[in-house]
Amino acid sequence: MFGKLKVISLAVSLAASSAIAANVACVGNSITEGYGIDWGVKKYPDHLQDLMQPGDSVANFGTSGKMFYKESGESYWVQGKIKEALAFPADIVVIELGTNDSKLFFFTYYNVTVDMLKPSYVDLLDTFAHLPTNPEIYATLQPYSNNVEWGIMDTSIVKYINPLIKETAIEKGVNIIDLHTLFKTPDWFLADSVHPNANGAQELAKIVNKYITMAKPTLTQNMSTLQASAPYGVYWYKDGKLIEGADKEQLTLTEKGKYKALVKVENDNDSWLVSEEIEVTDVGGSTAIAKGNKNAQPKLRKLRHKVDVKGRRAE
Repeated sequence: MFGKLKVISLAVSLAASSAIAANVACVGNSITEGYGIDWGVKKYPDHLQDLMQPGDSVANFGTSGKMFYKESGESYWVQGKIKEALAFPADIVVIELGTNDSKLFFFTYYNVTVDMLKPSYVDLLDTFAHLPTNPEIYATLQPYSNNVEWGIMDTSIVKYINPLIKETAIEKGVNIIDLHTLFKTPDWFLADSVHPNANGAQELAKIVNKYITMAKPTLTQNMSTLQASAPYGVYWYKDGKLIEGADKEQLTLTEKGKYKALVKVENDNDSWLVSEEIEVTDVGGSTAIAKGNKNAQPKLRKLRHKVDVKGRRAE
């Protein structure tokens, strides 16, 4: 009656893919830059490079002390390496910013609110998402940090910063890596309880690598229903916009369009990955899915040109 129904694989595959995008931009603060680790000793982006395939490139755009808040005197937008990061031909952008923004809630003279900070983070995600290379964006929930002398309190990160990051990433349909849960082993930190030590930098790279190489969640259509295998949580999007109230494994289709899902991939942490986007051209019909394949994996993009660790073109 309905002819052959094109089906996209149901399962969310959590196995790491052998394919990884060629250029990875690590945007961040001193945690990314490698503060406190001796000169010549590998920082987290250096270790991430070691985990990449031959010919792939990772660039470190971390800048110590910087915030994502545009109005700050220590804004990454002004004093950070944002120009270099935006010029880098990234296929993946890992954004690790927010730890220093927690200071805004410690030093009362800043007199800021979460609502004041959020537009800056929205702009940060949008700016990188709209690069010509159309990169995959990974927003990190900030790791544990606690240093009263510096005004960095983990209570502020947990209460204000990470909820802001998660809320914005969900609204924008952006991947989330939960560093706060996954990166908190005391032996991984310097004595300042903020920055990774040499061993911690290596462990941080392993965490980031796990999620940027993890296979994308995939979707299935059954007539007028889309389904994601997402027992831990899911959000649905149509034509790039979050569908309000659509947070169940099944989504009832009422319109044609491009659909994707943001799926919580594990039960023991708050990391989320964006599925492959599929196009529904005939709601409930036999040719409903026009985009996607049953073995969806992260796309392998060809290296455009050789770059060094700072993102500069290498001849």
